[in-house]
Amino acid sequence: MSSSAKIGAFTLVVLAVLAALVLKIEDIPIGKKARTGSVEVQFRDVAGLDDKSAVRIAGVRVGRVDGIQLLPDGTAVARLALDPEVELRQGAYGQIRNMGLLGDKYVELFPGPADAPRLGPGARISGQVPTGFDDLTKLAADIGKDVKELTGALAGSLGGETGEKKINRIVDNIGALAEALRQLVESNRQNVDVTLANLREFSGQMRETLARLDRILDENRIGVKQSVSNLDEVTGKLKTTVDNLNSITGKIDSGKGTIGKLVNDDETSKNLNEALASVKTGIDSFNTTLTRINRIQLDLGFYGEYMSRTDGWRGVFRVDVVPRENKFYRLELVGIPNGRRLEDNFTYTTTVDGVKGSTVSTNVISYRDEFGVTAQLGYRFNNTILRAGLIETRGGAAIDQLWLKDKLQLSAEAWDFGRSTGNAQVKLFGQWQSRGSLFVRAGVDDSLNPARRSFFVGAGLRWRDEDIKTLLPAASSFLH
Repeated sequence: MSSSAKIGAFTLVVLAVLAALVLKIEDIPIGKKARTGSVEVQFRDVAGLDDKSAVRIAGVRVGRVDGIQLLPDGTAVARLALDPEVELRQGAYGQIRNMGLLGDKYVELFPGPADAPRLGPGARISGQVPTGFDDLTKLAADIGKDVKELTGALAGSLGGETGEKKINRIVDNIGALAEALRQLVESNRQNVDVTLANLREFSGQMRETLARLDRILDENRIGVKQSVSNLDEVTGKLKTTVDNLNSITGKIDSGKGTIGKLVNDDETSKNLNEALASVKTGIDSFNTTLTRINRIQLDLGFYGEYMSRTDGWRGVFRVDVVPRENKFYRLELVGIPNGRRLEDNFTYTTTVDGVKGSTVSTNVISYRDEFGVTAQLGYRFNNTILRAGLIETRGGAAIDQLWLKDKLQLSAEAWDFGRSTGNAQVKLFGQWQSRGSLFVRAGVDDSLNPARRSFFVGAGLRWRDEDIKTLLPAASSFLH
């Protein structure tokens, strides 16, 4: 098998695998899966929820998000494409959730009561949004404010000269209450005597009752002993609990422990507020770090080019790392159809009867079936992109001009400036990007050297950052 046939076969196999992955990633229904249901869920906020995000019931994936639309009242409606066996009933609702702490967001559906009427296709149900980091931060700040107000109120009520006056007033009131009770007893002594007589009569009746209880206890002594033992155990536990409460209240009153310091020390309250502020700062820093990580985007692509002069295929796998909007790093693995050009210089000296003759130098150019590497740094200025670095393992530079909202791209690439048999290799081409992942391209390669000039056409696939989020899980499930 020739080198061109090998590269062509390799390209076709990779395109077949990528086509299967496209069907998996794009969720293109085939056969029975093409008969899908739909429902609309109205949310107050859909931040983080993307098109094609998963839809789950009880954790099982049953569909995907098929478009998000903003309504005039400021809310959003997400259209969900569901598997045909999914049934939703009146009372159903949706909720946006996360797969773990840093995972992607998805829509969790609650199908409603089983005895409720079934909802028709395209019905609209309500949606809920879970609590986020901002809500937790606000709650922590409100708690700190309430604690500060409580400690301030206690300090103002019991501290200083005003608090001392309040305590003295309470003691005077207790003394007045005791005097009033003494006078009440003196004025009702006769009634007290009658009450004591009643108590004596009552005590006699109690003795008779106790005698009956003694007889009952004698008859049930074993059960009573067990009950008394249980009461002793309960009493011991109650005593321990009371002792612990006395110890805790004593520590609080003396300013010991966290609660005691909160009640008695303004400095502790201040430190607590500062700690809450530090927690808020840490949460803000964590949110900033997550935002920076989310800004880094990846673009993956693969394309093949058919060369008219050599009847060969050039296969390229591309990875673009985009740390910010106007800057990117590009890495490509290129299968060169004619092989990479190698130059070797050989020098021969003829010798006749021990006498050296003429010296001949030969420059041999050979091509080997090898892969080339492209590694470039690129910057974008409005609709113009400048790139520089390695192109097919040779130093080079390129310029891209974008039109029609980045759908049309006209490019010029130049590399291998050290050729001894001709000009540098210059490649001119245009590329059209469709609405999906597919793009087509055509142009001329090695345009400055008529002996090696070749026209080409090609096509490929490109996945942007939002597609790559589902690429790895889809590829894993496909391979297994």
